[in-house]
Amino acid sequence: MLRLLLVRHARTTWNAEGRVQGGGALDELGRAQAVALAERLRGETLDGIYASNTLRARQTAKAVARLHDMKVRERHLLRDLDYGRLAGAFLADFQREKPGLIEQWRDHPETVHFEDGECLADLRGRISRFIAELFAQHPTGTVLAATHDSPVRVVASLALGLDDSEHNRKDLVTANASLNVFEIEGGEITLRVHNDVDHLQGISDGH
Repeated sequence: MLRLLLVRHARTTWNAEGRVQGGGALDELGRAQAVALAERLRGETLDGIYASNTLRARQTAKAVARLHDMKVRERHLLRDLDYGRLAGAFLADFQREKPGLIEQWRDHPETVHFEDGECLADLRGRISRFIAELFAQHPTGTVLAATHDSPVRVVASLALGLDDSEHNRKDLVTANASLNVFEIEGGEITLRVHNDVDHLQGISDGH
């Protein structure tokens, strides 16, 4: 059995500014969150550390890797949903200029394909491929992967048997620097811990 510690990247400048994701580096609070996450995982025996090839995910993974004297392996499959032309836009502008798309994304996310970007089916395909490749490489042990909110929601959905229409359920949302634990055996994924932010006590509220 493979134990997958799936973490959302810590807070970024873009999170703080209220932008549609697609970039940004960890801000001061995010760096503190990443250090707290690393301390939380100090006692884990890790067989690998992976990250999305975005700066924010790599920075988060490297905070853990430093304590374990390990290298971070970058995987583009772990990238966030590609919002295409909307990546980096301020959420307030997005809501004002494209209210119909906001409503469609809120109510029927599985039907949205972002211009020059992806749809949730694309993301699910990428994440499923990553998990299959990861399990082939690590059929046993414990592996950490730093990624983004939507990919974590997808893995949780795979574990819970939910389709992409459920993507925006409030109980699937993950906080910055949160810890999510899955067990993978063959084609089965089991969710053991979701959105754990106990290590962020005294740093932030985890959001």
